[in-house]
Amino acid sequence: MDAEDLWRVPAKNGWQKSPVSPMEVLRLFGRLKVREGFELIAYVFRDGLQGKGVVWAVPEGHFPEVGECAKLDEVGTPKPEKALLPSMVLDGDGTPESYIQASIFLREMDEFGALWHELRWGLHEIIDELPAGFHLPEMVDIRPRTVFEKNTVTEFFTLELLEKMIYRHSDTFDGYSLKNRIDEKHGIEK
Repeated sequence: MDAEDLWRVPAKNGWQKSPVSPMEVLRLFGRLKVREGFELIAYVFRDGLQGKGVVWAVPEGHFPEVGECAKLDEVGTPKPEKALLPSMVLDGDGTPESYIQASIFLREMDEFGALWHELRWGLHEIIDELPAGFHLPEMVDIRPRTVFEKNTVTEFFTLELLEKMIYRHSDTFDGYSLKNRIDEKHGIEK
């Protein structure tokens, strides 16, 4: 099953193992990989037409049932023993493009399995030029970029399709581990 088909899968209400592996999504990001000995797993939550998910990095072959996991909150978000955040095992080829891919991939993982009101990132379209009819408060180069300094910083812009707003996204990485994320409204439709 492909990742884009996740929303089509009938699912019972509550938490369950995802029928789609986040590793399938990772394959779409050719400059990224998960460190050897780890894999990404996901659990999805359904409540009627609402849905969300959680992705964890775990030792390969370790995908416990929901009932075998610690519960993180009142909704019962499952966390397997020894689970790490995906960014903690993410690796890339060191190119500027790999860091942009990491920024996008980690947002995809944050929204994995989301349906209806849980959708945020899925409503954004990455842009590299200002769409007709939009302006920014100041002159800004909106092309995606990666800056290598003490930490690696990525910046790119998106058009949010429902709000019709331009967002600036900036991530700070230590290796490929995310240290800081900024998602801010940055421009408006005229």
